Amino acid sequence: MLLKTTDEDGNRLSHQDIQEEVDTFMFEGHDTTAAAMNWALHLLGSHPEAQQKVQQELQEVFGSSSRPMTTEDLKKLKYLDCVIKESLRLFPSVPFFARSLCDDCLISGFKIPKGANAIVITYALHRDPRYFPEPEEFRPERFFPENSVGRPPYAYVPFSAGLRNCIGQRFALMEEKVVLASILRNFSVEACQEREELNPVGELILRPEQGIRIKLEKRMSL
Repeated sequence: MLLKTTDEDGNRLSHQDIQEEVDTFMFEGHDTTAAAMNWALHLLGSHPEAQQKVQQELQEVFGSSSRPMTTEDLKKLKYLDCVIKESLRLFPSVPFFARSLCDDCLISGFKIPKGANAIVITYALHRDPRYFPEPEEFRPERFFPENSVGRPPYAYVPFSAGLRNCIGQRFALMEEKVVLASILRNFSVEACQEREELNPVGELILRPEQGIRIKLEKRMSL
């Protein structure tokens, strides 16, 4: 696909351009998802009631079997979906992204000219109390369908939005879901740090300053 891609003037991508695109796919498909899973495990380890709901859901889908997961199984894990979404709300893997304006626009009475660069800080956007009451609280239930009614689509953009949103969004969510389900089918998680100790650092990827430490306890066979 990249070999056939052309720019606005009909020019094909150079080898350097293609290499940079492939580097982007590799980087964004690994570090970002790993960071997201780290945050989710910390939050589940800090909220045993949410973790118990996930494990109850896993029990309903898999019972005591150790069989591999299927696509149909993943579709049934609705609460785990909400846990992942809420984790990404609190700790979006990419804490900000930038866009160049294609047209003049008016925002709160201020004219922003075409060509200006705008930065969207997702970490702050996801803490807007108009759409996420008590925004610092970890509440996966926010993403139940009935609780999402009326929420603007751009109030929650962990993968950016529009024509240039993350190309790997669906794969990343599926990957995170498989890994978290695999861990929680076999282990219970306990956080070893308070959230206040983590001190998120927003660079290219949102990371805890000193890393995340958790304990894993083997679950008894059910």
